Amino acid sequence: MAPYLPLYVIRSDGKLEVLTKLRKKELNAPSDDQLNKKPDAKGNVDYFKEVEVGDTKEVDWRRKLGGMLIREIGGQENAGANYILAALPENYRLYDRVTVKSGGSETADAYLYGHPQGRKKRYRSPGDFFPHLLWLATDEHGDTENCSCKFCAPDDIQVFEKPDKMRAPEPVKKEPSPVKKDSAPPKPPATGTKPMVVVPGRSNSQDANASGARAPSKLPSTGAAIPSAIARQTAPQQLVPTQLAPAKCFEQDQDAQYNKYIFRPGELVWFNRGNAWGLSIILKRTLTRDVHNNDRARYLVQPISHPFHNPPTKIIESEDGLRPWLAWSPPLPTHHGLATTGLTYNNIDWKSVCAGRYGQGDAEVDGSIFAAKAVDDSFTLFDQLANNTVTTGERIYNGIYLGGEKIWTGEPVRLRKDSGQDIMVVHSIVERLKPGSTSTASASVFLVGDVYRFGTSQLQPGLEPPDNRHLPIRLRQDLEYRNRATIQTRRTVSFWKIIQAQAAVSITDVKGRWYESSTLLPVLKGTLEYSKELQLGKVDDVGGYLNARGDCNCSTHGAATTAAAVVVPYRMGTRVVERLEAFGKSIPVGTRVSKGLDGPPEDQMFPSQVELAAAATAAGAVGVGEQGVEEEVGVGVGGKKPEGVSDGDIAQFMDLDRMEEGYEQQYVEAGGHY
Repeated sequence: MAPYLPLYVIRSDGKLEVLTKLRKKELNAPSDDQLNKKPDAKGNVDYFKEVEVGDTKEVDWRRKLGGMLIREIGGQENAGANYILAALPENYRLYDRVTVKSGGSETADAYLYGHPQGRKKRYRSPGDFFPHLLWLATDEHGDTENCSCKFCAPDDIQVFEKPDKMRAPEPVKKEPSPVKKDSAPPKPPATGTKPMVVVPGRSNSQDANASGARAPSKLPSTGAAIPSAIARQTAPQQLVPTQLAPAKCFEQDQDAQYNKYIFRPGELVWFNRGNAWGLSIILKRTLTRDVHNNDRARYLVQPISHPFHNPPTKIIESEDGLRPWLAWSPPLPTHHGLATTGLTYNNIDWKSVCAGRYGQGDAEVDGSIFAAKAVDDSFTLFDQLANNTVTTGERIYNGIYLGGEKIWTGEPVRLRKDSGQDIMVVHSIVERLKPGSTSTASASVFLVGDVYRFGTSQLQPGLEPPDNRHLPIRLRQDLEYRNRATIQTRRTVSFWKIIQAQAAVSITDVKGRWYESSTLLPVLKGTLEYSKELQLGKVDDVGGYLNARGDCNCSTHGAATTAAAVVVPYRMGTRVVERLEAFGKSIPVGTRVSKGLDGPPEDQMFPSQVELAAAATAAGAVGVGEQGVEEEVGVGVGGKKPEGVSDGDIAQFMDLDRMEEGYEQQYVEAGGHY
């Protein structure tokens, strides 16, 4: 199914407050009594609640209104495409009237508030509101005499015919008495020469689901009175964006789709272990259906640890239970002896750590910290597309594991350059050998693509930034989502402006993956806080909440280190041929990362809860939860708790809500009991 293209209705007469007959201000919304959820004496509930922007019902209203509007004024050349209002007109708000009979089921009927005549003038359906929307979109003078909705023209019959030509007919006159149903219908609303609707050009999509979308069409010709019924975005561009290549495998196509998966197999992530957070590698993912029949991502993760203990795998049922590796910074090791030396995961004597010779702490926790830093310092190229080492000394790849993340061509990445807010849409991943050398150890790796900068401006009719059909679908749909919130509340519109085409940047200049603010911010901030900010039109760039690859290895984090331990800022890192080599002994021997839809059928199969419980028992887990997965693991060699380990270390280590307070170790006396 082709994506919905946004329609921008520039003008609005909506009011948040109105004056009553007594000249008192009154909110143009349900009254306090109507908002009261308290049941009556019979146990019945009847109240109003605001429908949030992005809610299924709110989106349905905008889709229906967009469809009706484009049919009225769009012309034949816009037929066949899907359109949606980018936002309801300013200051118009949708409310549900929720009724629950005592012991019965809940029903909810939607009402649209915002008409300048006050709260009693509310619309009950998209069709009910459409005549008023059509007037807003077509009458440049804003003369309510030309509006045929039931509130502006209550004595007229609300019947509309599509005009043969978009011309300016005579205004509809109000009759002194009701008109009979067999009377002639009123003429369509008068239209001026400056339509109040902006329709972006249609765009191609890298997403397979949008492959049927048509290319932008020419403006429809609608007669001399109105040169165009649609104002198209025509801001000039000096640079020509590079055309996106189609996905080359199923998994790349999955990751190119908006709001499908946040996380990817082979990535390093934080996971919720119940009482705290841990570090793990994603092994598999799949989609399931929730209680509302919506897609929900499900993941299988393998926690990472020191070489002598491998925690069991765990199923994460919701993306709320995961965070990108770059969302948080790892704390100091729990062992003083490890925090004050320049050791790495592969150099540490983990048997001595487990024996308590490095002080008190938790070996599993510290193993995951050092393993994660090693992964962050690594990169793996995959899916080679071309080998031109004989002619140009270059190899071209379709993807790269850069630190903790998996990156494909055709998608955006965050850059360090300038303000650190720019992104690049990657078109090539190149490995270049040194002249006369065949060794990959000395090769340079860089990305080639178009660089974009985020911008915001006040919404002005006819001056909206152009719709760039060369942007990945994830970028475009996230931008549409953010603009819906800001247009409705702040009358601002955002855009991605190309500032450099076919640029080449070293992987040392790449912060990491770009994530959609509309999908990751609710996870990082929590749904409640995010919803409150969304109502105010505040949609932050999620990149500001993320670290960059290399940050954890470039900082001493307050610990004394030797000169040899200090990593040169933002170095290219260690190349490993296979992804799992980056994790080394922090994961069990024989661990496999699923190839998803590009792999065999078993790559889609998750272990049963019985299998997970058996694995947890075999690994020496302490306590098994309802789903048969470990709730707390703190064991050393042979399944025994290591010497010098203090209770609460794991919980404190991953108690990231307290991260800003600093890590506080709890030590016990040598030889003490646990």
